[in-house]
Amino acid sequence: MNLNSLRSRLVVLIGVSTLSLFVICALAISIFFEASLWSEFDSALKDRARSLGQLIEQEEYGFSFEWLEGVGLPAPITSSQEALTVWYDGKVLEVLPPKATPISIPAGELASTGQRVFNTTLASGMNARAIEFRFAPRIAFDADEIQLQQLQKPRVSIVFARSTADVELAISSLRWTMALVGMVGIIGMLAISWFAVGIALSPIQSTVQSIAAIRAGTLSERLDDGTSQPQELRPLVSTINQLLGRLEQTFARERSFSADVAHELRTPLAGLRAQLDLALSRPRSNQEYSQTIRKCLDITTQTAAIIESLLETTKNVADKQANEAILLHELTAGIFNEFDSLIQSRGLSISNKIPLNLAVHSDRQSLTIILRNLVENAVSHADTASQVSVDTTQDDAGWRITVCNHASSFPTLDIDKVFDRFWRADSSRHETGRHSGLGLSLCQRLAQRCGAKLHASCLDGLFRMDLVLPVAND
Repeated sequence: MNLNSLRSRLVVLIGVSTLSLFVICALAISIFFEASLWSEFDSALKDRARSLGQLIEQEEYGFSFEWLEGVGLPAPITSSQEALTVWYDGKVLEVLPPKATPISIPAGELASTGQRVFNTTLASGMNARAIEFRFAPRIAFDADEIQLQQLQKPRVSIVFARSTADVELAISSLRWTMALVGMVGIIGMLAISWFAVGIALSPIQSTVQSIAAIRAGTLSERLDDGTSQPQELRPLVSTINQLLGRLEQTFARERSFSADVAHELRTPLAGLRAQLDLALSRPRSNQEYSQTIRKCLDITTQTAAIIESLLETTKNVADKQANEAILLHELTAGIFNEFDSLIQSRGLSISNKIPLNLAVHSDRQSLTIILRNLVENAVSHADTASQVSVDTTQDDAGWRITVCNHASSFPTLDIDKVFDRFWRADSSRHETGRHSGLGLSLCQRLAQRCGAKLHASCLDGLFRMDLVLPVAND
C-alpha cells in the first residue's frame, strides 16, 4: 500500500481508529465477562462448601461424616476435578478423593466472614480455585452449657477446591472468538473503506482530469465549483479558477504584447532593409553612403530603444517593491542632468519647483523609471525653445507630481491614446530616433504597481502629466 496516496492514508487511519476502538471494547467485554464468570464460580464454591459443612457433625468423642456412616449417601467428591480437605486445629480429618494430597491452607488470618478464596493446584496438576470455610459443626450429643460454649467456637475448616479448566476454556474461547471476529471485521471494514473512500474521493479525481484537460488555448474554461462539489473541495476549486483567470489574462496580455512588438519591429526592420537595398541598387558616392549609414543607425537606435523598454518592463514587473524615503528634488534634478545635451540642443529651459527637502515614500526604482520617462517624453516633444517644468502639490489624494511641456502640435483628441503601446502623436518620428512608444505605457503599469495614479491632459497647447502618490506612501 502506497502511503503517499490520500486514499491509502484515509483507509489506514480508518483501520487504525477502528482497530483501537475494537480493542478497547473487546478488553472491556472480556474484563466484564471474566469477572462475571469468576464471580459465579466463587459463589458456587461457597455454596458447595456450606453444603459439605452440613454433612459434618460434632460427636462427644470426635467428628462424624455422614457420607461415611453407611446411611445411603454417596461420597460428595467423586470427580478428579474436585477435592476436599477437612482440617481441625492444624490436623487433617478427612481427604476426598481418598488418598489424595491434602489441600494446604495459606498463611494468614481469615476475613471476618470466616472464609476466603485462593488459587491452588489439584493432585492431577490442574489449576483450581479453592475456598476455606471455617465453622462449628452441628452438635450430635447432649452437652452441658460449658461444653456448648467450647464446641460452638469455629474450629473446623473445610477446604474445597474445584478445577478452573471449564472457566479458563470459556475465557479462552471468548478471547479467540473476539480475536477472530475482530480480524474478519477489520479486513472487511478495510475492504469496504477502500471502496467507500474511493467513491468519496472521486470528485478530486474528476477535478484532476478537468485540470489536466485544460490547455493554453482553453484557459477560458472553469472548473465546476457549485453544489456538485464537496464543501471541502470548493475553496480549492475556487482558488484554481482564480488562478486560471489570472493565467488567461496573462496569456492574453502576452499575445497582445507579442503582436504589438512584432508589428512595431516590422517597421524599423523594413526601413533598414529599404535603406540598404537603395544603397546597393547602384554605385553611390561616399557622402550618400554616409547618409545611408546614419539613417540605418537611427533605425537601429529606435529598435534598441524598443528592446530596452521591453526588458525594463519585464524586469520591473518581476522585482519586489521596497518603499523608502526619497528626496524628490534631488531625484528630478539628476534626471534632468541625464538629458542636458538634448535640452541644450533644443533650446529648452527647465523649471524645477519641487521643494529641496520634500521627501516621499515609494519604490525608488519604479519612481525613477516613471519620472525619467515623463521627463524624456517632455524634453523630446516640447516645442523648441519652450519651457519644461516639474512641480508638486498635496491634496486629499496624496502628493501630486506634475510634469508640463508646451506641445502646440499635439492632437488634443488623441489624449486617451498616450498610454497605448507604440502610439506616437508625431508619425514623422516613427522610423527614427530613440523613442519606442513604450515609455508612457510602462509608466502607467509601474504606477499601478506602486499604488499610484498617472493622468494625462492637454489644454491650450500645454501637455501635462500628473503622477499621484497615495497618502499611505507619504
